Amino acid sequence: MHKIYHPIKLILLILVFTLTTVGVNQAQDSIPVEPVLTKKPLAKAPFESGICMDIQTVVVQPAKTLEFVLQHRFGTIQGNWSDLFGIWGASNIRLGLNFSITNNLLVGLGTTKNNRLQDLQIKYTFLRQRQGGFPLTISVYGDYALNALGKDFYGAGYKFVDRFSFYHEFLFARRFCNYFSAQLGLSYTHFNKVDRTVDSTAMNDALAFALLARFKLSPQSSIVLSYQQPVIVNYDPAFVVKYPNHWLEIPKNKAPYPNISLGWEVSTSTHAFHLYLSAAQGIIPSEMVMNNENNFFNGFILVGFNLTRLWNF
Repeated sequence: MHKIYHPIKLILLILVFTLTTVGVNQAQDSIPVEPVLTKKPLAKAPFESGICMDIQTVVVQPAKTLEFVLQHRFGTIQGNWSDLFGIWGASNIRLGLNFSITNNLLVGLGTTKNNRLQDLQIKYTFLRQRQGGFPLTISVYGDYALNALGKDFYGAGYKFVDRFSFYHEFLFARRFCNYFSAQLGLSYTHFNKVDRTVDSTAMNDALAFALLARFKLSPQSSIVLSYQQPVIVNYDPAFVVKYPNHWLEIPKNKAPYPNISLGWEVSTSTHAFHLYLSAAQGIIPSEMVMNNENNFFNGFILVGFNLTRLWNF
């Protein structure tokens, strides 16, 4: 009798095991699987360099990149042949070094001839444009300058903090296609001390907006255009003042003139070069916003150029 029931028990055990395994597999198949979320790829940077003519861009070079920056402004072309259209005139120059600590954070130091300005700049990119995703690259930029001229420049009541000026800007850029990129900048500028011996109403603070556009002609060259408009509370904006109004100095209660630039850019993987026409003699942003007395449309134009060089570590 035992030999008859053993095979039956074995068959029953096999059936129970088979049914249990099928049930477990079906239960596992019925559990919903959450889709894996992947970030969309980054779009190509809207500009080739961290600076384009007079304007800072959203670009931060890759981590551990050292960037050398040479910025030069000749004198205005008003002298005609007497100073070779400003080439022999009074010029301004800035030398700078920037280092990318991470892919999003840059710090830099620079020295400028006019007013012997020594400046520290910081730029951080916290959002980037993505293909089919987020539409903008957004950065914040700050430049902090110290005027190293003698104490006599500041007059009576001199304090060391009088030497400082501050510039803060939010940058919003988009690469619309392979041939066109644009950027909007919104900035705030503050000077600890301003000269009120000529204008008793001179202000310490200014807002400004800046527009930058790049039209790519080839893989290496582009046409670039920028416009920066200062806005000072209780001042009339100095927009376009048509010829023949040759103002050499800004009248009282008149904001500094807008800075307009038009140029040509050539770039490679390690270099960027800008040759352009501009109005502002100042180079660091706070000087361009607060102290531009050149009206582009009245012919107070100067030639400028920038050169950048990258080293990767």
